[in-house]
Amino acid sequence: MLEADTSSLASNHLNTLGFTVIGGFGGHGFVGVLQNGEGPVVMLRADMDALPVKELTGLPYASSKTMVDRYGQKNPVMHACGHDVHVACLMGAAELLHSARSTWSGTLICLFQPGKEDGAGAREMVKDGLFGKIPKPDILLGQHVVKTKAGTVQIRSGAALSACDCFDVRLF
Repeated sequence: MLEADTSSLASNHLNTLGFTVIGGFGGHGFVGVLQNGEGPVVMLRADMDALPVKELTGLPYASSKTMVDRYGQKNPVMHACGHDVHVACLMGAAELLHSARSTWSGTLICLFQPGKEDGAGAREMVKDGLFGKIPKPDILLGQHVVKTKAGTVQIRSGAALSACDCFDVRLF
């Protein structure tokens, strides 16, 4: 399963850097915690789920992995929606922030979340006791890949790239 491979790769990277890695949240979810003195607790989040999509690029590194879904069906899977980019970016941010420890103080938490697409990963991570095992974050920053001009970063305060559907049901 891609999530197991991705989780192993990313957690080994953080271990090598000296982060305290705590796993077993929501299946393959984990956090890396880097304490660097007094200061705010900042959580950075990346999703890493593999989606049931066959990669048709024909590239030599195209995913050939499969998984059996909850219905017993074997499906091709790949890191679509830029999930491989999310993981690589968070691994890079962890390395850069680790190397710049003399310029900041506080606690950095890098959260790698499986199961983003259906919301189950976040629920399962919380259900598995995530917030009882890490410091309470003062701020959480997520990321997503969007079409934009190369070399730019887009930011905004508040919710972004999220959806919330509300509806009322009346039974008579």
